[in-house]
Amino acid sequence: MAFEFCCFISYPHGQDNVLVPFVNDFVDGLSKEIYAQTRKKIWIDYKFLKGGDRINEEIGPNICKSACMIALYTPLYFDAEHTYCAREFRAMELLEQERMVYLVEKGHGLIITVILRGAKRFPKVLESSRKYYKFDDIELNDPVDKIQVRYAQEIKEIAEYIIDRCESLDEVEAEIKHDCDGFCLPSEEEARTYIKTVLKKKIQPTPDPYPGGAHLATVTTEGGEK
Repeated sequence: MAFEFCCFISYPHGQDNVLVPFVNDFVDGLSKEIYAQTRKKIWIDYKFLKGGDRINEEIGPNICKSACMIALYTPLYFDAEHTYCAREFRAMELLEQERMVYLVEKGHGLIITVILRGAKRFPKVLESSRKYYKFDDIELNDPVDKIQVRYAQEIKEIAEYIIDRCESLDEVEAEIKHDCDGFCLPSEEEARTYIKTVLKKKIQPTPDPYPGGAHLATVTTEGGEK
């Protein structure tokens, strides 16, 4: 299989799309570094996919066709109500497990996390097992404070890492067999189970106060609702 994209950008939208300036700034800086060295593209979905609308058809195949993933983390990333980010992250983890078998450098994973907000709530299991960066002191309301300026060296390092991973996968792509066009993300139920594992919390349905309304999920700890 051929890798059409060097990396897939996974990010939570946030209320009122408040994270969009962060995302645009980071992706612009990363794109400049990557496109200076390769013709492969970055894949990012700027549309707000409500209710999982066409999420498998649009997102699944493009994750599969991406060599790496960058997860732009805030506490909304592993959200039990809106599971699209968890589904993306888990999908790349499963692809990573398959692909790492063919790579010589087993210690270099295919998922890089960039913390934009909520470093104190970043899951410990990811902190101890994956490469990550903290860009969490950028001011949202300061148009002059730019990620791609303040963290230029880190973005360059991330770009180099992605390109190295992409080139390593290209060398063994003939051995990797996967029908990317038919690749689907894990289901919402699988994602909620995964979130529970990552956050070490239980996920329980919230009773619906409105008959016929949609049931939401609430994250709870052993001691009660949080």
